[in-house]
Amino acid sequence: MAESKFNARKSILLKWIVAKNQATFGPQMKGFFLIMFTLLQLPVFAADSLKVRKKFFFAGFGAFAYKGSLSSSYAKWTPAVTFGIRFEKKKNVNGMVVLTIGKVIGEDRSYVAPSNTPEGVTPVNRFQTNFFSLHYEAQIVLLRFRNFKFFASPGIGFLRYTPKDWNGNSLIDRTRTRKSSESYSQNAFMFPIQFGFRYSFPNEMAFGFEGGWMNTRTKYLDNMNELATRSGGDNIASLRFQFFLPIK
Repeated sequence: MAESKFNARKSILLKWIVAKNQATFGPQMKGFFLIMFTLLQLPVFAADSLKVRKKFFFAGFGAFAYKGSLSSSYAKWTPAVTFGIRFEKKKNVNGMVVLTIGKVIGEDRSYVAPSNTPEGVTPVNRFQTNFFSLHYEAQIVLLRFRNFKFFASPGIGFLRYTPKDWNGNSLIDRTRTRKSSESYSQNAFMFPIQFGFRYSFPNEMAFGFEGGWMNTRTKYLDNMNELATRSGGDNIASLRFQFFLPIK
């Protein structure tokens, strides 16, 4: 009963925060508050789920691809590694903390700088960006079939990235590769969405697969925006294979 009252009060408070800040914050922060509200509400929706209280360490490998100003599709895939902890406290909704370390690359050999390019500025037409990300995702079970669980995982997290040229030199301080008005942070929010499955063995070890998008809130994974010939911003697609080991 006490937990139910707490969840009800938390729901009312979160709704008030979102409503109060809609007139103040821009579209990105509105999205941030909305997703935070959704994620924090998930335990309320799953209040009647079975508590099993287990933890799993997981590690895996994956492939990531960039789409943005210098690539119209997710064409070039590069390897990455993932680690994290999975908290299995509910029957249908469980949380994961995920650390990812990887790199994305992009190239457009047909790129020509637009006519409004300032004199002396030479944008790059290919790049490589190292990154690491830390995010939380809520795995929502959609279907069970024998030892398989199929799920969707919305999340929220943080991305740290470093764009480099093809020789591995950082582009952040090379201001002659973009307009003087284009300064950007190496840190960005991300709102990943994943879909996947997990297969559990009788000893509670498991393996799984997830695929989705990181939905990064930056337009500078490729070091350019205003001089880009394609619109729509940058994003990263991800494929991840993971192995789970019970630790509690």
